[in-house]
Amino acid sequence: MISFICAIPQEPDDKAFMLSLYDSYYKLMYSIAYKYVSDILTVDDIVQDSIVSLYGKIDILKPMPDKVLAGYIVSTVRNTAINRLRVKEYEKDHIAEFTEENVSGADRYVPMETLLVLAERRKALLDIWPVLPKETQILLKGKYILGYTDQELACQLKCKPSSIRMKLTRARRAALLLLSERNEVKEHDKT
Repeated sequence: MISFICAIPQEPDDKAFMLSLYDSYYKLMYSIAYKYVSDILTVDDIVQDSIVSLYGKIDILKPMPDKVLAGYIVSTVRNTAINRLRVKEYEKDHIAEFTEENVSGADRYVPMETLLVLAERRKALLDIWPVLPKETQILLKGKYILGYTDQELACQLKCKPSSIRMKLTRARRAALLLLSERNEVKEHDKT
């Protein structure tokens, strides 16, 4: 930990003060951190983060009497430990580890037929894309590719957000109609 304190860029007086502070209060810092976590590596991280936090307040700490300084250090370590626990709890609730066990077999493999159908549909859509009206392109690309909200689409098209749903319905119908017309022409050419 002392090498960590020495690695923080600081003035020689500040470095001496921080080393003295650590030497005087490291047992207190570790005992407070152990009240919140029992893992030695996490305790080390909490103490290290506390030292960085204390270094940021070095101008406030230097003139403090020892009893007030001890209380300030206790508060800093306690708050750092509580924040660390909050982050850990949030991560536990919101982040899932991606492993083979938590991915079902159906999710891992897409049948070849499905991939071929999707590729065929994509190619058909790319073929008709240049023929679609500009507003239809903006609506379809904005909503389904870029994920714009109705409000964002309304700003682009200079209309009310309440009218976007109907415009999207019309755009989808126009694209489907054009796709089916192209498909009928292809079917007709085959016969």
